[in-house]
Amino acid sequence: MTNPHMPPPATWPEAFARLPLVSPPAGGWDAIAHRLPRATPRPRRWPLWTALAASLLLAVALPVRWLAPDAPAPSAPASDVATLQNESARLEALLPLLADDRVATGTAALMSGELELRLAEIDAGLRDPALDPQARERLWRSRVDTLLALVQFEGERSWLAAQGSRFDTALVQID
Repeated sequence: MTNPHMPPPATWPEAFARLPLVSPPAGGWDAIAHRLPRATPRPRRWPLWTALAASLLLAVALPVRWLAPDAPAPSAPASDVATLQNESARLEALLPLLADDRVATGTAALMSGELELRLAEIDAGLRDPALDPQARERLWRSRVDTLLALVQFEGERSWLAAQGSRFDTALVQID
């Protein structure tokens, strides 16, 4: 089989190419198929069990929801504004650690600029001394939400830069 005068193969494809061609015996699969046990088709029961589980869930969950008393609407305590101010300060302290304004794509600069413009508008509204407490709380909540969006965006940009990629979205791709 192996020729002692021939050097050993250098690669796997060369080794496989040197193998002798062997043809399968005639009727080989038929002989194997006769020895295999016959497969009996089983009826699928999963749709029945799935429907039964869903109906049981509805039968238990709906009455519990109907019988549960309505929760009173939460009132906004004065400390809620202080909590929002603390969260805003925390996010503002985190933002310079994530933001890298040295290099940015046009899309990323536009998105970051829009979020910063929204923050400037909110800050202008918060400077109004005649602002009622509920409107002040809404503005602080909006400020925290906008800062959170900006921090998430800058964090995503930093993560993409660390992976060797960049934030670049397009509405349409033309090939």
